Parts: sequence; structure tokens; C-alpha cells
Amino acid sequence: MKKLKVGFVGSTQTNFGAGASGGKEALFKASVDELKRLAEEMCFSLFVYPDFLVTGDDANRAMAAIEAEGVDFLLVQTVTFSAGEVIINLAKTNAMLGIWALPEPSAEGSIFINSINSFCGLNMFGSIIHNYLKDHEIKYKWFYGNPGDLMFSRRFEITIKALDAIRKMRQSRVALIGGIAPGFNDLYFDERLAQKRLGVEIQRNHEFSEINKLALSYSAKEIESCVESLEGFSSIGEASKENLEIHTRFYKAHMDFAREFNYDALAISCWPKMQEEQNGGLSCSVLGKLNQNGLPVACEGDLPGAVSMLLQKYLTGYPTTLMDLSGISEEDQTILMWHCGPSPECYADEKGACLRYSVQPTGDGEEKVLGLIADMVFKPQPVTVMRLTGEWDKILLLDGAIVPNQKCSPDGSRGWMGELRLNRRCITVRDLVNTLLVHGFEHHYPMMAGDITEELMEVAAWLDLKPLEEVKYENYLQVVK
Repeated sequence: MKKLKVGFVGSTQTNFGAGASGGKEALFKASVDELKRLAEEMCFSLFVYPDFLVTGDDANRAMAAIEAEGVDFLLVQTVTFSAGEVIINLAKTNAMLGIWALPEPSAEGSIFINSINSFCGLNMFGSIIHNYLKDHEIKYKWFYGNPGDLMFSRRFEITIKALDAIRKMRQSRVALIGGIAPGFNDLYFDERLAQKRLGVEIQRNHEFSEINKLALSYSAKEIESCVESLEGFSSIGEASKENLEIHTRFYKAHMDFAREFNYDALAISCWPKMQEEQNGGLSCSVLGKLNQNGLPVACEGDLPGAVSMLLQKYLTGYPTTLMDLSGISEEDQTILMWHCGPSPECYADEKGACLRYSVQPTGDGEEKVLGLIADMVFKPQPVTVMRLTGEWDKILLLDGAIVPNQKCSPDGSRGWMGELRLNRRCITVRDLVNTLLVHGFEHHYPMMAGDITEELMEVAAWLDLKPLEEVKYENYLQVVK
């Protein structure tokens, strides 16, 4: 994938800033130098328009150069107070838009000589976009500060991460293999709406038999050489040679399948297709290892979950997982995030991720030993839960922390999560549960380590995704539309 391309232009007026800190040219150069440094650090490409923009015609010439360069994000700096015609023309760019003002270099003397009046220019530019150009519905993000200031650099970093993730989504391909798990109708999706809003290409017609056939086609030598499928587990002693071979075959098959068709994420009908094809085999440990090694994979045919996991990965590069919300505790304000065992081992506490068999009832009072799961308790760490929902027009944004001194929980990949926030605001367990149930939210929760809520809120703003709003608990019926 190509890098995100940032365009940078400076606007000014001839009667401002002549004596300010070496002149406005020096101020602009310092900004260019900082952006070049950030381009290396944040891995984006930079196009700098060399001439100051003073008139509307200047802006038109700059716009032609910007469009020719294929700029994704245009940053307009009011080096000094500037003419409104500059932003009227630039704001109609096809790129995402940012406007940036610098602090005053001097608080004394003539405003035209010693000052730059940059913030006033920023204020006017923002108002022109929001009011004069309101019918164009142009989004913009403002920035303020000298190059290198934390207020500028952190705000800019969030934008770069968000826009880079959006750009990558528009170049991505995601597949559903084997359909949605029986009865999991809440996971149904319309791929046309996903493609319209996110640009992601979705393929839903693959059968699980394609994976099964590929897995069984490998020679013994090919399986022996696929050592990455078992690396990282703290214990595999319980697993038989036969089950370890099944695990490796299906790990390799999913990886090779994704490479062959150029898929960036997968949703797998692991249940019941894997059990049917492999006489009780499970994909849990396979999915955990795929997630660990950079291929986001959602279980039970949850394609919106896979797309959400892919977006999380694009924001940080870190492995993701897919959880159920399986328990709540008002006593200590925690919720249990759990799933059968598809999580990457990097989430595990000091005991690590153990390969274990899943034991399930047969229906006649007996128990059956099935395939392998990645059994682990999550280590204490901040986590973010995010899912694209609705008609791909809403977003759940929940974060908190896996708490230390974990309480009891069933075998699988799991951790109790506290310090709960919805949309970066604290929320109680009762209000959270009420919010999820009143909104009719899906029962799957894509999760990743770290707090990426600022980046996700920015993604939501650029893509017009509406955050799922809190519905405080009441004893009477509550309805949201």
C-alpha cells in the first residue's frame, strides 16, 4: 500500500509578519522542517507547495498542484492573517482538510510588523468553512502551536493515524468463509453499505470446504516446516500429535488462502463447519495464532467483526481479538470478556497461552473432548473494544483495563475488565449493559490492547459514524431508534 500523502501550504498577507522572528519565511520553514521530521517518524509522504498563498488565484494554482500530487490530507497554515478567498478555494479540495495557526512571536509593537495575527486567520478560515461554505458540508480539523509543541504534535499524530487507517481500509479485501454460524442472525450484514462507507471490498461466497481441501493437501514435510504455527504457546504438552498436525494444517491453509486471494482479514465459520469437517475439530487455537501473526480473523462468520478488527490493526499494527461479554459484576464494576480460545498469546499473563482441549457436553449426559483452544488469562493492561454496527453507520467505543488479581472465569481466552468508559466517558456496569441491550448491540466485541479511543473518535468523525450513546438504566421500558 502507498503511504498517506500530506500536502502543506502556507497563506499570508504582504503587510503582516515582516519583522516576526526572522520573518514569516523563517516561521514557515520551521514548520516544513518539523513536518519532514514527522513524516519520517509517522511514515507518511509530504508535499510542500513552495510559494505563499496571498490571493484566490494563488490558491487555485496551489489546488491544481495538490490535486496532481494526489494529496490525502491538506494542511493549510495561516502563517499570518490571510485573505478569505484563499480558504474558499482550498477548502473545496478532494483531500481531507486541516487548518493550522502559530502562536504570536511577539506581544509588543505594531501588529503588522512584529505580530502575525495567525490565530485570527485560523478563526476566520474555520468560520468561512463552517458558515459561508456550509452547503458544501466540508469537514476540517484545526491545529494550533509551534512546530514541536505537544498540543500540535499529539493532535496531528491522531489525525495521521486515523486517516492512514481510513486510506488502508479503502484498499482492503475481506472474506467470509463458510457463512454465518447458524442462529447468529445478529451478525448479518449488507456488504454494499460497507463498501460505500468504508471502501473495503467484501467477498462472501467462499465455502469452508476450500480451506479444508487446502489444509489436507499439504505434505508431511510442509507441515513440519511450518514451525510458526506452534511458536509462542507456553504449553502444548496436553495436545496429541494428531491435533497439533490439524492445528498446523489449518493455520497454514488460512494463511496461504489469504495470500492467494490477497485478503487482509477473514471471517471464518469455525463453528460448526470445522467440527463437521474434522470430526469435532476446533479452529480456536488456529484463529488465535493467525491473529497473533498479523492476519485478523473473526470466528463464527462475523464479517463486521473482522472488518472492525482490521481497522483496529491499521491504527496500531498490534494483534486484535474477538470476545463475548460473558459476565458482569456490579460489586467491583467489572465485566468478563471471554471467548472459546481465539486470542493471540501476546495478551496472556505470566502463565502464557496454553494449548488445551475443549470439553463440551454431548446432549446425553456425557462429555466429549474436542479440538484445541488457546487457554489464557489476559495480563493487566488497557484495552479498547470497538465494533462497527448498525448499517455500518454506527460505532461502539468502549475502553477500560484488564484488572489485576483476576477472579474465576471459564477456560478459554478471557479477562475481567474494569475502569469502563463509553465514548471516553466513565460508565457504570449497569448503564453499560442497559445501553448495549436497549440498542440491540451484537454479541461480539472486537478488542485490542491499548487505548486507541482518540484515534477511533477521529475515524468516526471523518466517516460520519455515530457513536453508540449511553442509555442510563431505568426500570421501565426504554426504546431507541
